[in-house]
Amino acid sequence: MTTSDLPAEGQPDVSTEGTEAPFDDVITLSTSTDEDGVVTVTVVGEVDTFTAPVLRSTLDSQLEQSPKELVIDLSGVQFLGSAGLAVLVETQKSSRARDVSLRLIATTRAVTRPLEVTGLIDLFTIADSTAR
Repeated sequence: MTTSDLPAEGQPDVSTEGTEAPFDDVITLSTSTDEDGVVTVTVVGEVDTFTAPVLRSTLDSQLEQSPKELVIDLSGVQFLGSAGLAVLVETQKSSRARDVSLRLIATTRAVTRPLEVTGLIDLFTIADSTAR
């Protein structure tokens, strides 16, 4: 590699043209609203430092709509890191401030274990399905 092949200072060292952002491959979010005004955000993939801001933005925008209840379906999450835990805690605080009921669907050890180890599990209403 010659000096002319090196990226300019502050520029990425690989071309990102035509590629997706790193988090596109590890998280998928979908949102649905039922006839009772309950909004469900379904999360599939890994919730980590890179993907947590995307999740937070989605949850914040849903809370701005003041739904009757917000359900976060984490049954498709394979990894829940500290950034993801922080998003859940922040969402809990925001939902309480807006008087919106919050429920987590947690069916896998990848989600329940971090919540248990940190003692955060008691902050949330946890269910094993979206059925009420």
